[in-house]
Parts: sequence; C-alpha cells; structure tokens
Amino acid sequence: MQERLLKAIREDRAPHAILITGPEGSGKRELARRAAALYCFGEDTPKRLISDPNYWEVGDGTVKVEDIRTLLASAAMQGFNGGRRAFVFLDAQNMSVQIQNTLLKTLEEPNSDTMLILTGNEFGLLPTIRSRCLIERLGAGSIDATAQLLIQEGMDGQEAHFYSTLAEGIPARARDYASEQSRSFRTEALALLKRAVFVAAPFSETAELVTVRSAEVEPDTDGEEEPRNKKNVKKRKRGDASLAVSLLTIWQSVFRDALSNQLGAKESRNSDQCDLIEQIASRFTTARIQGIIETIAKAQQNLAGGASVFLTLDGVLADLFIKENREST
Repeated sequence: MQERLLKAIREDRAPHAILITGPEGSGKRELARRAAALYCFGEDTPKRLISDPNYWEVGDGTVKVEDIRTLLASAAMQGFNGGRRAFVFLDAQNMSVQIQNTLLKTLEEPNSDTMLILTGNEFGLLPTIRSRCLIERLGAGSIDATAQLLIQEGMDGQEAHFYSTLAEGIPARARDYASEQSRSFRTEALALLKRAVFVAAPFSETAELVTVRSAEVEPDTDGEEEPRNKKNVKKRKRGDASLAVSLLTIWQSVFRDALSNQLGAKESRNSDQCDLIEQIASRFTTARIQGIIETIAKAQQNLAGGASVFLTLDGVLADLFIKENREST
C-alpha cells in the first residue's frame, strides 16, 4: 500500500494533496516524509529534507492561524531555485476549523509544483478537506483476513467478521472493540444516542459515562501524610477526554452509516444497528446528517485541544440533537 503511493509520486501520477491516516504506530509521519522527499528530490531520502528550504513541517506544537496563513501564502510562490516544495501537516485533525478552512483554499487551487501532505485521523477533518485529498490508510488489512485471524484466536466467526468490519480491518483495534469493557461502553453509548435523537438529550447520563473517579487524600490537620480514617479520602470526579472521544466516534460512525444508507450503500460498519441507521436516514436530511458529522468532528478537535469534556458533550447534545428534535416536531 505504501509502495503504491510512493510509486505514484515517483511516476508523477500523484495528486497535489494527500492524507495519510492510520492508528498510532502505523508509520504515518515516516511515510509523509518519504513522500515529500520523493516529490522534492525524486529520491526516497527523507534525511535531505532537514536542510531543504523547500520543505516545511508543522504540527508538533501549537499551530496558529496567522502562521498557517503566512506559510500557505508562500505556497503560491515559486520554490527556492525553482525546486518543488512540500508541506507536511502532522496530526491535522487537531487543527482548528478556522485553520482547516484556511488550508482548504490552498487545496482548491494548489500550485503546480507544490504538494500538501496531511497525517492524522481523517474523521477529525472537515469533509471538504478529505474530499480534496488522496487518502492513504495505513495499518489496515483486509476485513476477511483480520476476521480469520480473530477466529484462529478463538473468536466466534460472526463476531470476528463484525468486529473486523467495525475496526476497518485493523487487528489491534478489532481486539479492543471485542473486549468486554469496550462492548459494555458501546452498548451504553448507543443507548444514549437513541435517547438523544428520538426522546431528549441525556446530559447527566452522558456525563456519567465519561466520568472517571480517583481517590484524593486530604491531609490531617496535624500534617500527617497518611489518612487515619476514611474521612480523609475524597473521591474526585473528572471527565475523561479519551472516553469522550470514543463516545463521539461511536455516534459519528452511526451517522456515517446513515449517510451511506441514504446514498444507497447496502453494507455498514455498524451492522448491529440497522434499525437505528434506517430510522436516522429516513428522519433526517442528507445535509443535516452531514452537519451532525461535522459538528461531532469539531467537538473531537476541541477535546484534543484540551476543552472541557462535560461542556463539549453538552454542546454536542444541545446544538445538534435538541435542535433537530425541535425541527422534527
């Protein structure tokens, strides 16, 4: 799969915008640099990028919209000594919507000698960004091959195929989805989604699902470090961002299946939720479903940037589902 992309660049058949996605450890950053080197030099020598004035890499730290505007303004100019230029945006899903819209203008009208390469989670990016990129997915095998692997490990055949499909052929993710803890979380997340869409926004229940508790020791008045009784141990609650992102990922996946359903697709990732998917597809317009998908993606971006877990989820419920229910009545 990686070699196919590199071959296309080597043969000058690749588009000027590429999105490389995949789970952590799948080699997204490394492939992005190899692709950039091939585009700039015609050689698979990413070490040369370090000193090349026609190469920019952003995303390891805080990215400001002003910096991106300045960077992309240079993308419209001729490269140093007439050379080709490559821009790599790491973890692009963490970019704000404002930055993504700024980037979109360059993607729509790229310079003929410039390549933009994004890495990260495709579902955290605006659909308009994804639609203008060649998407290269790493770390995923065929669903059937992954299912066979899970069967060999002792999983029931039907479940193996379901979790392989849900995980898009990524074995490690399929195993995680099949774990008892993930199954329980998924069941609760889907129940909340049904309530939010068809009954009322379950604010408190949603917050409870992503809440974690930790014991915090309160020192005694005499300064002792260890508590002398249970009254000195306080349970502290906080919202877990990773759980919130997982919750939103499940919700977003169902809406994506509903969108595919409207477009005539027969298969879905969430094959255990066919009734819910059909209900959403028949109740909401295509534009509305797309809007929900984008809003969830924005919430995930905010969580990645350190936003409040509870306020972010409340915003998703209030701005999307309650509004939709009002419109439907």
